[in-house]
Amino acid sequence: MGLLRWWQITLVIVSLLLSSSVDGSQTYYDHESLDNFLRKQAMEEIKTPRTGVVYNVSLPSNLTGMEVSVIRMRSFSLWLRGMNYSFIHLPPRILPRPSEKRIAILYENLGNWSSQYYHVPNHTMVAPVIGVLAYSSSESALLDEKINFTTHRDPISIWFPHVNQHGKNNTPICVKFSAGRLVKFKNMTQPYVCETRSQGHYTLVVPSFPSPKEPNTGRHSKGVTTWWVLGFVIGFVGLVILVLILVALVKEAKKRKIGEMERNSAAGEPFDTFWIGETKLPSASMLRTQPILEN
Repeated sequence: MGLLRWWQITLVIVSLLLSSSVDGSQTYYDHESLDNFLRKQAMEEIKTPRTGVVYNVSLPSNLTGMEVSVIRMRSFSLWLRGMNYSFIHLPPRILPRPSEKRIAILYENLGNWSSQYYHVPNHTMVAPVIGVLAYSSSESALLDEKINFTTHRDPISIWFPHVNQHGKNNTPICVKFSAGRLVKFKNMTQPYVCETRSQGHYTLVVPSFPSPKEPNTGRHSKGVTTWWVLGFVIGFVGLVILVLILVALVKEAKKRKIGEMERNSAAGEPFDTFWIGETKLPSASMLRTQPILEN
């Protein structure tokens, strides 16, 4: 029973080590929860917003690196004039769906948090993720219900001023993240500019396959680390198995020695026996040889 328990404990330890070493994939945070948090943060901070004024939303220290802004506009003004803010250009002839008298545009720049919330398989992000989200707006709620909008003439333009140069021969590609982290690709029509006709989150990516002149040292070091961890796990398992075998051999040797002693005892002068608990012990007779007096 004790040996079986040792095996169970060993299997649990091995499974934990293997799960921590083999499953080395990055964990991503829920971007929908982030959008809801940023929306609530803007509503709590901006109590009486003025139409046409851009408000920068302050964020807690654990989200340092993000930038969030919000502006409330009349739908008629957006249709007539459009809007230019920071690195986003909303052209004229934009209509919200469903129709609203006022709408609010929430601008998000995830900065160095981009790779924690979004991921493009087999690609590397070279620019931060920028979000453009539209909400219905009223006197009682700055950001009420999320809505969509459509452009009837020119597309929406999103500039990316901070782009990491990831190889001279790699031209970035525009990426849009949709619900369920569905990724849509589109080539740039202007340098570092994405064009779209709907709200969402956007970034620039390049293929992550290494070129022959630029070996992927990061992936190599990760592979070396993984093999080192696997080697340690295999060595640990082998050591545990060896200890269990030695314990089993020692127990078997003691068992054989006790059996041999019992057989030798049975071949000699018989003794009476008695039991103490579960232990069988020999008992000598109470009769003793009478002494003989010498003359």
